[in-house]
Amino acid sequence: MNLKIGTIIKTLRQKNNVTQEQLANALYVSPQAISRWESAICYPDIEFLPALADYFNISVDELIGYRLSEKEENLKQIKQEIKRLEEVADYKEQLEYARYAVSLYPSDDELRLNLAQCLGNTLWEESPDKSKMKEAEAIHLSLMEENTTENVRYSNIWGLTVLYAQGFKNSEKAFEIASKSPQLKWCRENILSSGIGDGKSYYYIQDYIDKLASELLTGINSLVLCDDLPNDESTWDDKIKMFQVAYQIMDLIYEGDFMYHNNMLAFNRWLLSTYQIAQGKVEDTLLSLEQMCKHAIDDVKSKENDRGRTFKSVFVNKIEYPYPNPDFHEAVVHNVCYYMLDRLDGERYNEIRDNKRFINVVENLKQYSE
Repeated sequence: MNLKIGTIIKTLRQKNNVTQEQLANALYVSPQAISRWESAICYPDIEFLPALADYFNISVDELIGYRLSEKEENLKQIKQEIKRLEEVADYKEQLEYARYAVSLYPSDDELRLNLAQCLGNTLWEESPDKSKMKEAEAIHLSLMEENTTENVRYSNIWGLTVLYAQGFKNSEKAFEIASKSPQLKWCRENILSSGIGDGKSYYYIQDYIDKLASELLTGINSLVLCDDLPNDESTWDDKIKMFQVAYQIMDLIYEGDFMYHNNMLAFNRWLLSTYQIAQGKVEDTLLSLEQMCKHAIDDVKSKENDRGRTFKSVFVNKIEYPYPNPDFHEAVVHNVCYYMLDRLDGERYNEIRDNKRFINVVENLKQYSE
């Protein structure tokens, strides 16, 4: 931080018609010391700060030019920029900004975690930088020892687990770190769903169902893409079935009213289409892409129109579309229509690119893409 204490002392002294000698006498220092402070040749020792602040009837924070509101606003802007860079910037640019952010606020756990994650991204490169992985490990381990927020604590466990598993290829350490997270049965939503006597048990149970359904969809999609399951023709029918069952489960629970789940369902339908086109099932592929398009557009519309609205299904009709908060991150740059359009550029769709239904999907996505 660039301290402006000398300028502030001079301004306060002149504003209050106090000479350097008078201020020096009050603090039992020489007038030359006051002069050196005001000309920024040196700063007053920390022991003088309370006396200086008391003399001018201000806080120590104000004396050194520090305002908490400014820090909070700066941090907010920095974290928004980090989210933006996650979508539009390459690994090197993200890492450079992460280092810059930590240099400004080295004690902020979220910024430190982001730096560790950016450093850890090297493990996905063709030739991972071991020194960056070691630096990421050191930051992750330091955060493990500190009393951080829930989001930082569990995101840190996740990041360190991935680093050990994928980067260092150490499954024992990965399992050890992952085990520090609570089991599903001890999660907040499950505990609250058992009832705590505040008359909100019905809501808590529905909240648990909503989050379980979302995680189940994510889990099945991940199961299809798992490296342990060979990606050859012998598995494609099973993978297609998995995608279809995941979709059926969501439709059963939400009865077609998906709101913020449309995003993941769009990805589910797109992933399904990649296997259908590989099998030469043109009709099935086009149907999946049309469903993908509908979910992508519905997701955009939902963000605009559904704030505060509850689901219609009896299973979740107490759960409403949330306003933005730390637990509900929405893309700050591109929407799902943008990403679906990008995926349709793949060569796998060349054989149906001139199909009217495919063209219609592309044109509809373009209308809502941003």
